[in-house]
Formats: sequence, C-alpha cells, structure tokens
Amino acid sequence: MRFLDLAARGFRNLSADVVSFGPGVNLVLGENGQGKTNLLEAVALVCGQRSFRRATPPQMAADGERFAVSGTIRRGFATEELAVEWSRGEGRKFRRAGKEISFREASALAPAVFLAPEHRSIVVGPPEERRRFLDRLVVGWRPAAGADLVAFERALKERNSLLFALRERRAGGSEASSELEAWTEQVASAGEAVRRHRRAALDVWQGAFSGLVSASGKEYSDVGLSYSCGEGSDLLTTLKKLVAIERARGRSLAGPHRDELVWTRAGQPLEGRVSAGEIHRLVTLAKLAEWRIVKDAAGEPPLFGVDDFDAGLSDRSLEGFLSGLPEAATVLLTSASDSARFRGLAAAVLRMEGGRCAVPGERAAVRV
Repeated sequence: MRFLDLAARGFRNLSADVVSFGPGVNLVLGENGQGKTNLLEAVALVCGQRSFRRATPPQMAADGERFAVSGTIRRGFATEELAVEWSRGEGRKFRRAGKEISFREASALAPAVFLAPEHRSIVVGPPEERRRFLDRLVVGWRPAAGADLVAFERALKERNSLLFALRERRAGGSEASSELEAWTEQVASAGEAVRRHRRAALDVWQGAFSGLVSASGKEYSDVGLSYSCGEGSDLLTTLKKLVAIERARGRSLAGPHRDELVWTRAGQPLEGRVSAGEIHRLVTLAKLAEWRIVKDAAGEPPLFGVDDFDAGLSDRSLEGFLSGLPEAATVLLTSASDSARFRGLAAAVLRMEGGRCAVPGERAAVRV
C-alpha cells in the first residue's frame, strides 16, 4: 500500500498544506516540537487507528473542538481518498471518497503498523497496554473482528453502568435484575468471541515473532508471550458466580478487559529481568512481527511508521535497525537527528518546521 499524501485541518500544529510522500523510505526530520510526530499520528488516524500516543480527540484538535485529516493511498492500480473527521458534537467519522465508512473498513483499506517510544509499554507497562497491542493486532489481521471488540466494549460499558447504579441503589427490583442478566449474556457472548480472536491472532503472531527472535541472538531466542484469562470455566458461568460480588463493587470482575499477557524468558517472567536495550529490541521485533502478519492478511505490504526511530541507538544498532526495515511500499521514519547520520540511506527527506513541511518529499538522486 502506497501512502501518497496527507492534508490536515485543525489537527495539532499541522498546517493545511498537502504533504506528499515518496515511495519506499521517507525520513521526516526536524527539531523537537516542529510537528514530526503530529504528522505520523495524523497518518495513523487516516489508516483507521487511534493515536499511538494515547491522545484523546480533544487533545489532538488545535482548538479542542474539531479536526479533519485526509489522505490519498494507492493499492494496486486503484487510488483511494480516505478521511477522518472529529467534532465534539458528532464524534469520529471515517470517509471513503466522501462516503461514511467504519474504522474497520478504513483499517482494511489502509493497512499500517506503527512503532513509537510509547510502545515500550508493550513489554514493561500495565496489562491494559498489552491488551491494547493484542486488540490492534486482531484488527490488523482480521478487520472484521473489530465488530466483536466494539460489541464487547459497548456491552461491558452498559453492564458496568447498571452494576454501579445497583451499588448506589439507583436501580433495583426485578426489572433491573432482568436487565443485568441480559447484559451479562451479551458481555459473555461478545467476550468469548474477543478471546477467540485474540488467541488466533496471537498464535499467528507467535510464528512470525519466533523467527525474528531466533535470528536476533541467543538472548532473545527463548523469549515468548503467553495469554491468560485466569478463569477455569466459560465466561457466562464465571460472571453468574461473581454477580453478587460485582453488584457490591459496582463493576464487572471477569472478561477480556481483565485478561493478561505475560512476557517470559526460558519460562520465567521477563519483568524485572530485562535491560532498556532489550526492551527496545523486543518491542521492535514485536512490531515487525505484527507487520508481517498484517502483510499476509492484506495481501500487500502495509505502511510502516516509526516515531523517533533512532533515539538512544548506537551507530551499530542503528545500522541493524535500518537493515531490518520491512520492504514496505511506504516507510515513514521521524527523527530529530541531522541528516548526516543517515548518509547512505536511500530515502526521501521531509523537514518539518512549525507544523509545515519545509522541504518537498522528493527522492534525491543520491543517497542521504
């Protein structure tokens, strides 16, 4: 998939100018605060994804009220116009050639994988960060599975609202009990579907990941990621057993929102036994494995975007990173380093200054 250009209105500090990207590797350079990460984040939104910085829409809108980002992509011989809009009154909407579509359709049309410093939380962050990584993996691998993720989140929200009302004695009686039973069944049904998608996607990812770690040295060869729901029976049975406690606490105590993924090395938990360099390497390998399975699912190379890609890397590590870049139709790499550091890398160079692309992204006749 080629990502050809992007235009933004009211998105962070980005200007309204169209930014064009070249084929292959694009280096997005500039000092801190000039809009490099904002540009990559805007690309992610057009590709049907959420902010990799965990930013909310009001935080991304320059005025806190609305923004719009559009992009042109090419798949095979077809060119597509995609856009995402958000306003405080209407929420987020995706469009294809002006017609409204779902985020799942946008993800399928513009497959992409992003790697940012925030993703170190995949290895050393709280459980919800690993669940978010796995759910992103699910949608990238099987976009249609996003419907079950949305259904679960909606049912869980409604069930939790009712449980909270019961705890606060704002609801009660047989009507509330019947409603709770109905939401319990929906949470269980959608939750079991989410778990099936997660396990299937993780199995495929493990195949790609194991090959990458085996080639990265013996210190990585026995690293793995396991998924656990911590329940010995089906979700509906578990929820029915817990309902009295849940009514007292005002929230659901079992389900995919509480499942865990655990990193291990030689069968032992990795937490507390991994260096900063190893974290960086594992996160990179995890994202490269994600790129591979999205590529297989999409039938063509997805976009690969990396924010602040050379931060903290030695020249030797940087060389290894660049040599391991996937052969994507579009690769976007942001950096605050001088272009001299990347001499020898064939790439288009874009320079961001004050939210504006100061140099067109035209591939140079010689290497950077």
